[in-house]
Amino acid sequence: MRKNNIKNIITYITFLLIALFTFTACSKKENKNAPTIGISWSTDEVDKNSKDKVDVDTQMYADALRKAGAKVIFLKEMKSIDEAKKEIKDVDGVVVTGGDDLNPNLYNENPIEKLEEINPRRDSSDVFLLKALLEEDKPTLATCRGMQLTNVLSGGSLYQDIITQRPTDIIHRDPEKKVFVKHEIDVLPNNILSDGLGKSGKLEVNSWHHQAIKDLGKNLDILAKADDGTIEAIVKTDKSYFLGLQFHPEAMIIEDNNKDALNLYKAFITKSQELSQQK
Repeated sequence: MRKNNIKNIITYITFLLIALFTFTACSKKENKNAPTIGISWSTDEVDKNSKDKVDVDTQMYADALRKAGAKVIFLKEMKSIDEAKKEIKDVDGVVVTGGDDLNPNLYNENPIEKLEEINPRRDSSDVFLLKALLEEDKPTLATCRGMQLTNVLSGGSLYQDIITQRPTDIIHRDPEKKVFVKHEIDVLPNNILSDGLGKSGKLEVNSWHHQAIKDLGKNLDILAKADDGTIEAIVKTDKSYFLGLQFHPEAMIIEDNNKDALNLYKAFITKSQELSQQK
């Protein structure tokens, strides 16, 4: 009886190992064919707990993209448009991440007192990257700072500080800068944002910004606003897929397990692959 039990245990373990091997092999095969999404370069300090050896915010973008079914490539610092074009050549789409304040010189303004830390290396790299993405018509999801820079490169401008330049009752950033705050936005119907989310109308999003679009740039349409009129999403109307978001769907996916945000990432990844295959 005891020998039979041992034999049954060995058989069961063997079966589990075979099943695990088969599942792993299939998973690797699926991952190999997954769309490839690049993540913009950041100068932020690497987080010691990051499995990808990147900063904590970039890790969240990577985790969200993988959860939505993409392979991830971390793009390098861009020092010219030609270099940026080569870097994005083999990716299906690009996520441009959030970060520091933009230098107001980029939109011909002088800094105000409430302007916070700027990052000249990041500004330069992101300008080259976004110009390359626009010229190559590469599918792009530009988040927070990325959306703001898209507006600037399209001839628009920013509020350097919402509280002092455009007072509002809506809190767009935690005064303690510790957690995301939440507020509602109104998503317009029949566009790439509402299609990706699978819904339009009122939607609760997270928020972590003290700057926002002031004058809207050329070839941009507004897709969503907060109740105080703050622009929360834009689309580049002369490109195949170029979406800008003031909120952070990557954090909604990882921290809140938000299905709407995950649907949006999945739609972006799918569309990126479709457009890439058409070229």
